[in-house]
Amino acid sequence: MDVIVSLWDRLVAWFTASDTPAQLVVSLVVLLAAMFATRATTRYYRGKGSGSTEERRTSYLTVRNSIVIVTMLLMLFIWGGQLRHFALSVAALAAAVAIASKEYVMSALGSLMRATQRTYSVGDVIEISGMKGEVLTIDLFTTALLEQTSSGLVTGRVCRFPNMMLLLNPVRTISAMGTFVLESVRVPLEPGDDIPAAQERLLRAGREVCEPWLEQADVHFRHIEGAYLIALPASEPLAVIEPVDPKRLDVVLRFPCPSNRRVRTGQEVLVHYYRQLQDQAAKG
Repeated sequence: MDVIVSLWDRLVAWFTASDTPAQLVVSLVVLLAAMFATRATTRYYRGKGSGSTEERRTSYLTVRNSIVIVTMLLMLFIWGGQLRHFALSVAALAAAVAIASKEYVMSALGSLMRATQRTYSVGDVIEISGMKGEVLTIDLFTTALLEQTSSGLVTGRVCRFPNMMLLLNPVRTISAMGTFVLESVRVPLEPGDDIPAAQERLLRAGREVCEPWLEQADVHFRHIEGAYLIALPASEPLAVIEPVDPKRLDVVLRFPCPSNRRVRTGQEVLVHYYRQLQDQAAKG
């Protein structure tokens, strides 16, 4: 018993003589609180029935990133003195660490630029450096995309890129117009084909498919014009001719559609177009 009491007294004396044990305990409490807060946030937003998936995911990521930032600030506050002495005593090592971590600093700056300029948000469809997809998560250092092909088909793969790429590469926000967007499909032809007839068939197909929402899309585009002081084209489908090379030219149809059915609408337009070709061939 005396041995246990002696060990306990030594432990208490060591604990009170140095700040490190207290800092370890406080750090452990902070980390446990952050872990429980993250789990509680996850359960809350998974069980929340109101709001769209993108809204809930955006709110969840905002709260989670806030917890991470607050935890990092608290840890720096707790261990600031030791870190300062350590950095002063090993300046060369600190410089090496700074050089090695420049990518993290640039990624943090890219994340700050995205947040201040609102380049994109969770649920947006973006394209950057050859990658295209829907934004799934946005962390302090990286962004994850649900990959899509050039035609908008989801591949099922997830691409993750460092936010430092936002400082060096242009970002195309494909879904920036909101509820309705402008999409296009192209039909390749030869110069000897009946180009005006193909243009008329494609335009007719676009009008038939987009007829149910043309008025709504036009109202939406006019609202976007007033909100952002920009000029947008009319919602009416438009077919134009684009030469590609001496042996090929494309008839391109631009049409409005709901942002959540871009691929489906494009496929329906093409089905209507080729059905007209089959009907014409059957009559001929």
